[in-house]
Amino acid sequence: MRIPAVRITRPALPTGFTSRPRVLQELDRVGPGQLIAVIAPPGHGKTALLVDWLSRPGGPPSAWICLDAVDDAPRLRSALLAAVAALPGLPADSPLRTVGSGGGDLAGLDVVDELAMALDGPGPVIRVVLDDVHALIDPAALRDLARLVRRRPARLRLVLAARVDPPLPLPRMRLEGRLHELRAEDLRFTVDETAALLHASGLDVTAEQVAVLHAETGGWVAGLRLAALALRSRADPERFIAQFSGSERSVADYLTDEVMAGLPVQIRQFLRVTAICAELPAGLAVALSGRPDAERVLDELTRATALVERRAAGTYRIHTLLRTHLITDLERHFPASHHRAHARAARWWLAAAEPEHALRHAERAGEPALLLDVLRAGGVRLVATGRLAAVRQALAVAGPGTRATDPWPALLEALVHHEDNAPAEAAAALERARRLRPSDGGAALAVLRASVELLVTGRTPVDALAARPPWPVPVELDALLRLSRAEAALGQAEADPEDLRERLDGVVALAREHDLPYVEVRALSLLAGLESALGRYREMTAAATGALVAAGQRRCSTVWTAGAAALIAYGCLLAGDPAAARARAEAVPATRALPTPDTELALRMVHGTALGDLGERAAGLAGCRLARAAFGDADGPAPLLAALAVLEHRAALVQSGGDLAGEVAEWLERRVGKVGEVLLMDAWAHLRAGRIEAAGAALEPLAAGSVVVLAAHTPIEVHLLQAEVALRRGEPAGGRAELAAALELGSAMDVARPFALTSGPIRDLLSPGPPPGVDARFAKRIAAALAVIHPDVPAPLSERELAVLSLLPSLLSAGDIADELTVSINTVKSHIRSIYGKLGVSTRRDAVRLAHERHLFP
Repeated sequence: MRIPAVRITRPALPTGFTSRPRVLQELDRVGPGQLIAVIAPPGHGKTALLVDWLSRPGGPPSAWICLDAVDDAPRLRSALLAAVAALPGLPADSPLRTVGSGGGDLAGLDVVDELAMALDGPGPVIRVVLDDVHALIDPAALRDLARLVRRRPARLRLVLAARVDPPLPLPRMRLEGRLHELRAEDLRFTVDETAALLHASGLDVTAEQVAVLHAETGGWVAGLRLAALALRSRADPERFIAQFSGSERSVADYLTDEVMAGLPVQIRQFLRVTAICAELPAGLAVALSGRPDAERVLDELTRATALVERRAAGTYRIHTLLRTHLITDLERHFPASHHRAHARAARWWLAAAEPEHALRHAERAGEPALLLDVLRAGGVRLVATGRLAAVRQALAVAGPGTRATDPWPALLEALVHHEDNAPAEAAAALERARRLRPSDGGAALAVLRASVELLVTGRTPVDALAARPPWPVPVELDALLRLSRAEAALGQAEADPEDLRERLDGVVALAREHDLPYVEVRALSLLAGLESALGRYREMTAAATGALVAAGQRRCSTVWTAGAAALIAYGCLLAGDPAAARARAEAVPATRALPTPDTELALRMVHGTALGDLGERAAGLAGCRLARAAFGDADGPAPLLAALAVLEHRAALVQSGGDLAGEVAEWLERRVGKVGEVLLMDAWAHLRAGRIEAAGAALEPLAAGSVVVLAAHTPIEVHLLQAEVALRRGEPAGGRAELAAALELGSAMDVARPFALTSGPIRDLLSPGPPPGVDARFAKRIAAALAVIHPDVPAPLSERELAVLSLLPSLLSAGDIADELTVSINTVKSHIRSIYGKLGVSTRRDAVRLAHERHLFP
């Protein structure tokens, strides 16, 4: 993700800046491992102080990052990377240096961990200032910042500057002596510093006048600077100082009025109309003020008043306090000019291809027709680039009356509801659009209608689009139509997978070429789902990873990335890496709105299965059961339901025996019928209970291909079960042949987990290493999975359980066994339940038979 240079460039010191050795020395005294927090309301000189500290010669290497409310975790990581990658204190072999110089990919790199590790050894200290931390609101970004704070790398001197306390454990760090704070009271100017500031501003004031100003402002830096600015234009500074009084807020208001009063009328009017823009390009200032020399005026105000700041080439920002006053004044006393200025700004931003800024101003212009014009011209672009929040807000401002008279906002509303996974609302908005058919709709409206119909209903209306599309249309509409056609085709059983893959690849290429991240993310997510259905799990993971990287690097917030995350987690699980699967599933915040119930089911099932594979069987099975209960009767793709049910069934069979596993099999059969995965579950249950022939019989339809198999990797499980059945029958040649077939399929699909779950004779065959002929990379993957995943090995019976087991073949009741062993009947019943669970059976007869087969009797 490209971070604008202005975000990681240390700001310039303001005109007339006064250094403060007293506070700088306090910063220099901060010891290693401590967090520096500079927290005070606006106008206390936090930024200028830290810029002065970093600018002194001979100091350690330093980086500056200015945060913003739009920063999410990927943007924070990219900013950290961009700021520190070139610093001399970073080790030469650090991957941060490679990626930061453009030589690597940020995907899969944990910038926070890498930064902490790189700066935790010996070497020079690096100072990193995060300015405006209060603007950071994204939960994931805050978690990354908290991680960096907790790690406390020895060579990192981290400084947080904010208006209010950030949501970090500052009280605990204060108690532990790990926090060095500079608060408002620490930043207030002393009398001597006040005198220095006023003299640096060119003012000849007495000690008494300095004392009065210091007392009235309380040493507040912004108040002092504004006072100095007003004093320079006063013929009677003594009278001005004598009348100067009030709280910080009233002081700010008073000084702002004084500053404006001292400016020429034309400049006051110029500032009043240009203040409506937080970021003010020079061209927009020309359009708002009607002055061709607007850039020259802004440059003069920057030099003369410090109330206007030059942010980058040709872009300016008016001081926040002054800007707020100016906007209020314009809206209250000149409402017509206020609306006219916003209308001009909206049209300027729209012409500059910035529809989001255009919408913000159109909403305030009080012109419904202008708002509709901006929505028509830029609404689809905003959707295609992932800025749906701006469209939502504009539709809300437009109101239901406007949306009921024009098909464009109705269709955009349907698109937004589709993104929010609100099918009923999307269908209602689409129905309103169907009833609105202006005669001059043109090609763009026809393409938008067809796209929304496809996305919401999966069908193209007969009259919405001719057989030959009415090109040309804007590229974002072209991309949206291609995406919607591919998404609708995915739901058709007769669709050609290779054709679908080619179409989705084309949509991805088009979206990347024209910077349409939402379209790119959706197309990659759909492609990942297609690859999953085809059993191409490497390609599935690559496409899903691409979706997450595109969403993160291009600041495209969409709920559909959760589906991509679920597929990546599932790919890790199948590849035999449960730790990575668990981490991937947990990386999706629990508070995030998930696009569909089956996405939530997949994430929770994969997470529970990964826990079980890592040895936390009870917690993992509980998570799977809760996930299925939460899913309820919701709809979901049959292959997905089959694959997830197989995961839970296997966990239930190991942890709780046949009854709970049977419940899972019944649930799947009720949802999708007697498919191959249901027979697979039956075979596992038979094998677990020691019914070898019954397991073989259950597998026969699968081997013959006479039953539908939904999950692409199910044949691997079938071959492994057939191998175990053959080996237990005493048919080693057949067992080895089935194992070889399973390994061939597993290598092709990159699916190692089933092999790591094996036990007994098959695990014995795999433990020294897979048989010759297996791909070397896949052999390593199996070896790694065998070392990590806990196999389906039943827990050993205790001595007392073995004693109870030895009496089960008799006709003794539980009470008789209790008398025989001189224990209570409840103790015997508990032992029997435990025996059944460990053996995976539900009757005494099955327990006895399986105990004979496993030679468990003395």
